[in-house]
Amino acid sequence: MTKAELKPDAKTSKRREPKRSEKVLPDALVPESQWEILGQACMVNGKAVRLRQWPTRYGDMPTKEDMHERVDQLSERLNHLLTCLYAQGQHKLLVILQGMDTAGKDGAARAIMRSVHPMALRMVSFKVPSAEETAHDFLWRVHPHVPGAGQSVIFNRSHYDGIILPIIQGNLPAHRIEERIRQANDFERLLVETDTTVLKIFLNISREEQHQRMVERWETPDKRWKLTEKDLHCGENYSMYANAYEQVLEKTCTKQAPWWIIPADHKGFRNMLVAEILVGTLERMGLAWPEPDPAVAKSEFWKKSSTVHGT
Repeated sequence: MTKAELKPDAKTSKRREPKRSEKVLPDALVPESQWEILGQACMVNGKAVRLRQWPTRYGDMPTKEDMHERVDQLSERLNHLLTCLYAQGQHKLLVILQGMDTAGKDGAARAIMRSVHPMALRMVSFKVPSAEETAHDFLWRVHPHVPGAGQSVIFNRSHYDGIILPIIQGNLPAHRIEERIRQANDFERLLVETDTTVLKIFLNISREEQHQRMVERWETPDKRWKLTEKDLHCGENYSMYANAYEQVLEKTCTKQAPWWIIPADHKGFRNMLVAEILVGTLERMGLAWPEPDPAVAKSEFWKKSSTVHGT
């Protein structure tokens, strides 16, 4: 990833300062200079959010083959880091993927998980709330799925649907919306204070690309089933959804859990950026392989093993 590759097609917002860390691994696949470029281009960091000012694609992108190769490289690295996190059993990682319909939450998750061992990372997808879930507070259904020590979880949609959709549907008064925003921030603060790294990524798709993807889905028989009335409502009311997300992203971008806004019009570039951010985050968490069990290290097994092999 270079500055040239992150040159937007249109004017973007002011420079954003990325998080710095002294824990970055010496063999980092996402070195500090590259991490700074990513942060400046994609991290909200408390600035005003106007999605039309955030690019949905970039100009000078790598070739399709180079992006695919880079995602493969990052996915292998991700598997190594997540397995280390699992083995160490101390850190927790929660990745929240949000975006309008057809932005590519499933596709991004599949791309980064393709080389990752199932024990190292799991994905939870949240659909329309059930009657039981609706009877509880909007955080009730997500809290049981947050990672424990040594675990990493991707939320495909999340508690943020419990804020965005009521804004769109107009079925909660303004003060209730503000309460949920405050509760979401408090919830994430609780997670961070109990050693969870919360990584929030919004996939930013343009109105034109969203419409094109919906048309392609409808024209592809084995993909038509994916389309719902809600998808069409989002497509017909793009500006309404964008305005709702702007309000929520701005008010829930906190120091402990900032938002990253990723251009999502190009699927390969989207996947590469998401993978870069995940790997860069993990490389700055101070991960280390645990020491072996002393009893195993001192076991007579190793002496017998040497005898068996004639050494």
